[in-house]
Amino acid sequence: MVDESKVQRISELVSGQKLFESHGLTRLRVTKNGKHEILEVPIKSTGAAAQIEELRESAPEPPKRLEKIDKDSDKGRELGLTTSEMYVCYDNTAPDYIKALNDHNQNFIWRLAVFALDIKWMKADGTEATTFEEKVEILKSNGIHGHHMDQIHKDAMALTKHSEDKQDFLSDNS
Repeated sequence: MVDESKVQRISELVSGQKLFESHGLTRLRVTKNGKHEILEVPIKSTGAAAQIEELRESAPEPPKRLEKIDKDSDKGRELGLTTSEMYVCYDNTAPDYIKALNDHNQNFIWRLAVFALDIKWMKADGTEATTFEEKVEILKSNGIHGHHMDQIHKDAMALTKHSEDKQDFLSDNS
């Protein structure tokens, strides 16, 4: 149930208010000298959906190849062919495509983590990191792991997702 004291009605938007920014914390578990610690790191979610969409649109496509499918083959029967035909097929096994896809997925994960972390990025020399590459290097030099990246992404997406408040507006269940 929504706490009505926390509901704010909006009747106008003013440029620069950042009204829709969502901020919170992610908790990342680390082990130091055999002892578990929890690091709380500020995160944000505003614009994450646009970032995700942009990254998805830049995903590599597998190469296309022409393939003759015989009407009597398993594939031909599955497709209901009455004659043998040429089809354009995607080759998801092409080594160059697999490498490009792996590189894209890795880049996707790093970009989401860098985008979500609501922190000041400082290089070892005391200057502020401004590029994506510098920020990734800072994360790597601090020993971030894949499960940390997953937690950051999950928590950033949860900032604006209120599954406990879901209502079905298309039926009488609201």
